[in-house]
Amino acid sequence: MRVNPWPLFTLWSAMLLSSNIVQAADNGPVIPLPSEDQQVLRSLLGKGVVGDALPAPDITDTDRYLATHLTTRVYRLVSGPDSGKTERHEPAVLKRDAGGTSMRYDAGGKFVYFVTAKPNGDYVITGVEDRDGGAITRYSPSEPFMLEGLKPGDERKVTLGVKVFDLSSPDDLNHQGALDVAYRYIGAYKVKVPAGSFDAVLMKWAFKGKVGPASVDDTQYRFIAKDVGIVAGIEQLDVSAMLVYNRHTKVAKVLAAKPK
Repeated sequence: MRVNPWPLFTLWSAMLLSSNIVQAADNGPVIPLPSEDQQVLRSLLGKGVVGDALPAPDITDTDRYLATHLTTRVYRLVSGPDSGKTERHEPAVLKRDAGGTSMRYDAGGKFVYFVTAKPNGDYVITGVEDRDGGAITRYSPSEPFMLEGLKPGDERKVTLGVKVFDLSSPDDLNHQGALDVAYRYIGAYKVKVPAGSFDAVLMKWAFKGKVGPASVDDTQYRFIAKDVGIVAGIEQLDVSAMLVYNRHTKVAKVLAAKPK
């Protein structure tokens, strides 16, 4: 990382520190990780995973973060009921048309995420298949996954209509409700995982709402590195799993080996 040595930089940095943001010379703002998020990430991912804040770029090339890496990858689970085990993720393209590219992302055999890459560069999650719970969750509108044009600190808010169907009979509606989602691009950070050390942007999802008998009030985090993909993340069980198992479980995972 190149640091601007201009004498005025020190004064300029001091002024911006009052708002907790330091502007790097020509690479974007360096945003210290908020203490609340830092505590959650450290407690679940472990010490030493999340390092220094880095100049955070505008998100202008979502394909380099996600679509170009449709290869098998392996994650090590570091928190949750299966901590210590590994999880194999298998992405695949379903179709490409004028509406974008639809993808299927099998996350370890328990959950399958359905992701659409829109022509404008936005990546959204349209639904989740929960194999253990025997349910399919569908979102309308879609859940934001990675949005083109985001600037560091940007936040998008959306209310998702949620419907949960029986996996063995997809037309049978079991539960429905709504989730308010606050989706935020926090900043960029050095991340150290078994696969290596990466410069990654951090996305945060905050969910609140009610679906059937389940009240949801939770957060998710994903660190995503350009030309690599997701290198670390903290997720909750899918909404359908919360309905079935009636428990609130956090799962943290780190990339075990760099995809080829």
